[in-house]
Amino acid sequence: MNAPAIALGDLRGILQLPPAGMKDPSSWTLTDSDTVAHFIQVNAQIRSSRWYASDIKFTTQGGQLLEGSFPDLEQFVFVAVYFRQLFAEKDQLLREAVECYCKFVDCQIRPFWVKTELAGFQGAIDGSALPLSGYTMRELFDAYLYGAGLFHGFPGPNSEKRRRFLHLYDKEPPYKVLYALHGSLRTLLNYVGNIAVVIRRDFSHWQSDYSLPLPDVRWHDRLFNLERPPRPEVLDV
Repeated sequence: MNAPAIALGDLRGILQLPPAGMKDPSSWTLTDSDTVAHFIQVNAQIRSSRWYASDIKFTTQGGQLLEGSFPDLEQFVFVAVYFRQLFAEKDQLLREAVECYCKFVDCQIRPFWVKTELAGFQGAIDGSALPLSGYTMRELFDAYLYGAGLFHGFPGPNSEKRRRFLHLYDKEPPYKVLYALHGSLRTLLNYVGNIAVVIRRDFSHWQSDYSLPLPDVRWHDRLFNLERPPRPEVLDV
């Protein structure tokens, strides 16, 4: 039987491989389970959001905006909470999940594949926030989160993020800013989703095959439910 062709950035080949085994399962801890499970739910929460279901588009003619459609404030703030966890300097959830997975997966192909996706993710964060010029995706994201006062306290007049936000809001065409902001996040989510699919499949098998500690997370989509399921829970394959 011929081995499947594995292409970087393409899930089809990597998912044709059977679930991977695990190295040194006795060293896996509850913290590892919680990290991976939380990463999986962050990806799921973003993809089930109204932000993800919203259009991101605009039409211009002769430099004039004819029509545009973008997520609103509430939709953006909801997913910004999760995106921030994935790549904020003090959080780095995506990197932590990848490092945990690569440490234990018994395979030579999968670590290279997911680390390449992680490198693409990092490159997109530090790359240009098109169609704007002169701004990286991280600078744009931080300007709206912190410079606009959506997260933390209101910034002072000497804040670089505040000055960047004011320039974006007052000087740049709004449709370009919004397209760059939301479109860049969609690009990041492509990398996140690819990694999450690969990690989730193996992690769910590891839970049953190696009797790993079950994650002790409380799933966010149930936090405000009146009826609470019994603990613990296992990720479905």
